[in-house]
Amino acid sequence: MIETDLRARLVNVADGSEVILPETAIFGRKSDSTIPLPDNRVSRRHSMIRRQEDDEYWFYDLGSFNGSYVNNERVTTTRQLEPGDVIRICDFEYRFELPQAGAANRNDIQDMQVVPMIILVSDIKGFTRLSELIPPDELAQAIGSWYSYCDQVLTEHGAAIDKFIGDAVLAYWTDVSPNARQWALSAAKYLRDSCDLIQEEMKWTFERYDVTFSSGVALHMGEVSWGRLGQGGLTMLGDAVNTTFRIQALTRQLGSDVLVTSDFMKGWKEGMKHVRPLGTHSLKGKHIPVDIYAVESAPELFLR
Repeated sequence: MIETDLRARLVNVADGSEVILPETAIFGRKSDSTIPLPDNRVSRRHSMIRRQEDDEYWFYDLGSFNGSYVNNERVTTTRQLEPGDVIRICDFEYRFELPQAGAANRNDIQDMQVVPMIILVSDIKGFTRLSELIPPDELAQAIGSWYSYCDQVLTEHGAAIDKFIGDAVLAYWTDVSPNARQWALSAAKYLRDSCDLIQEEMKWTFERYDVTFSSGVALHMGEVSWGRLGQGGLTMLGDAVNTTFRIQALTRQLGSDVLVTSDFMKGWKEGMKHVRPLGTHSLKGKHIPVDIYAVESAPELFLR
């Protein structure tokens, strides 16, 4: 019996050579990139493909100066790749291929288990207004830089990135110990600070349109269903995930860039020095109010 190779791949349009895609693939000028592109017009870390749940592959520009294109359209935020899509970076073109395993296999739930997690959600504030005011090529550079910072910061702090969703990122830690919560607080601080760096890097753009590039971050802890859905990678589902998104949405209303819940702080007395109580708040779609804290400081840690 002949087995079909169902792994996603990129086909070089110029010479027909193939690259089997790992969970995360980086396009860049650096020789150690997953797909090295030796051209000075290509950024060192130019763009990225990340596998998400249900065997979906998403494409991101990482703030490159010359941009990334899918089917001749510049990628501003994220874009799900479909079989046959052509990625163009400068003079390099790759066709995305994803063999189909069949609907029955793709919808199987495999190895899902209920486990406690630290959950992080970060979202760019006022993204709709930014999209309305800033030209797509400049916005793509800002958003791409943010994706790149998120990927670097979260990886260095031991988190797993579940997915990027347009102007938001969802990540988690499988360790819920006080030590892991220190790393999560530190990651939240660095994510917030990364927006200040992007604001400075693209100062002329943001001043011209009288806007500020900033983000809100939420941390929560709770039980989730975690595992593989069909042929896809690891993902998590559950009320705790939805709660984290709802809390992140309160960052502007409560005037704090980083919020955490009482569940995140539970049993971590030493961590209370880093937060300030903001009281009990109702969340959209939730019947039980949640105690929320503003993060005032973060542990100084040696990055991994």
